Amino acid sequence: MKRYALLFVFIFMSMIVFAQDMPFTFRSTTRYSASSMIGKVEIDSVKYHQLRFIQEFSYKKFGLGLDLDFLFDKNYKLKKNDWDHLDDIIGKFYYFRYAEIGDPFFFHIGGFSNYTVGNGLVMLTYSNMQYYPDQRHNGLLIGGSLETRFKPQLQIFSSDIQKNQILAMNTKIQPLPDSTLKYIDQGILGLSLYVDRNQYGNLEYTLGDSLYQVYKPEDNDSVVIVGLDYTQPFFEYDKAKFGVYTEMAHIFDSGTGFILPGVYADFNVIKLNLEYRVHGDKFTPGFFDHFYEEERAMLDTLSMMVVSKQKSVDQLKASYGFYGRIEATIARKFKTLVAWQNMYGNEMKNGKSLWFSLNLDTQYKRLEKIGVSYSKTGVDKLRLGKVAVPRARLSTSITMSLNDKRRWFIIGKYSEKYPDKEGGIKWWKDTQRSFGIGVKYSF
Repeated sequence: MKRYALLFVFIFMSMIVFAQDMPFTFRSTTRYSASSMIGKVEIDSVKYHQLRFIQEFSYKKFGLGLDLDFLFDKNYKLKKNDWDHLDDIIGKFYYFRYAEIGDPFFFHIGGFSNYTVGNGLVMLTYSNMQYYPDQRHNGLLIGGSLETRFKPQLQIFSSDIQKNQILAMNTKIQPLPDSTLKYIDQGILGLSLYVDRNQYGNLEYTLGDSLYQVYKPEDNDSVVIVGLDYTQPFFEYDKAKFGVYTEMAHIFDSGTGFILPGVYADFNVIKLNLEYRVHGDKFTPGFFDHFYEEERAMLDTLSMMVVSKQKSVDQLKASYGFYGRIEATIARKFKTLVAWQNMYGNEMKNGKSLWFSLNLDTQYKRLEKIGVSYSKTGVDKLRLGKVAVPRARLSTSITMSLNDKRRWFIIGKYSEKYPDKEGGIKWWKDTQRSFGIGVKYSF
C-alpha cells in the first residue's frame, strides 16, 4: 500500500529532477513558506527516488530554513542511514540566521552560496554548497560593529563548524576618526586572515572511496593568506559617492598580489569599480572562489598525483592588468552585475575573465522572478558571443505564481557546466546539465 501511495505522489506531481541543486528561494514577505521537489538522484552508483521538503520561517530578525531530503530505493523503501546520526539531523538545517551584515550583531549558520570578503582579492563569491545537497556543510558567519570612537567591525567565517578547515577573519576600523581634514576621518583600514587547514579535505568526496584509499595523501597541506586594505572616500553628496581603495594579499610560501589602486563611484542605483592589479609570481586573485570546494585538491591524471590549489598557483608567473565591475539595483526588484578581468604577462595566455548575473523580481501578472548568471574564467579571448568554453558556467531560473493571490508558485531551474578540456567544447556531448522543477506555498 505504501509503495502505491508513493508512486501516486511521484506521478501526480510529475516533476523530475535529474541533478542536484540548491533549495528554491524567492522574495517573500510572509512568515512561513514551504516548497517541495521530486526527482531521481544517483549516489555511489545507486539510483534513488528523491522527495524534498523545504520550509522557511521568519520572525522579526530571525530566519530558519529546513531542507528535508528523503531518498527511496527501487522498492520505495526509505534510505534510513540518512537519518540515524546526529550529523544527519544537523545537515537538514539549510540556514539559521539573525539580522544582516552591517547590523550591530548578526550571525548566519548553514549554507553560503555567495560569500565575498572586502574587494574579493582573496575570497570572491565562495560557496560551501558546491556539491549540495549530497554534501552538506553548516558554515558560520558571525560579526558585528560598535559605535565607538574607531567604529570597529568584525566578521568571523567558517565553511563548516564541525571540521573548521576553511576559516576567514576580517576586521575594520576608522584609524583617524578625529581628523580635521574633510573625508579623511571616514577612511577605513581592514585586516584579513584566511586559512584552509587541509586542502585535501575535498578528496574523499570528489575521488570516491576506492580512489581516495589509493591516492590519499599522508599529511594535510594547509594554506594561509593575509590581506590588508584601505578605503578612502573623497567626495560625497546626496546621490553620489566617490572614493579610492587599495589592497594587498600574500599567500605564505607562495606570492603576493596588489590592487594599486581601485576607484569607485556609487550613484545609489549604479555602482562602478575599476582596479589596476599587479600579481607577482605564485599568486592568483580570488583564491577562495565559487569553485574552490571543487579545486582545493585534484588528481592530476597525467602524473597520477594529487595536486593542491596552492601547488597549482605556484606554477603561475607575474601579471598585471585591470578588473572592472558594474552593479545596478533598482527598487530592490532589478539587480544586475557585470564584471571582467583582463591580465597581461610574459607567459600569460589565459588572463581574461567575465562574470554576469541578472535577477528581476517582476511581479508582472503571474511572472514572479527571473534569474540568469554566467561566468567564464581564465580564457584567452572573451568572445562575448561564445558561451560554451572551458570552465564556464551558465544557470537560469524562473518563478511563476499559480494563482492571483500569489500563494502557490512553480519554480524551474536549468544550469550548464562546461569542463576544462583542450580542443574546444562540444555543446551536446561535453556539457553537464542540471534541470529541476518545484512548487512552493507561501502562507
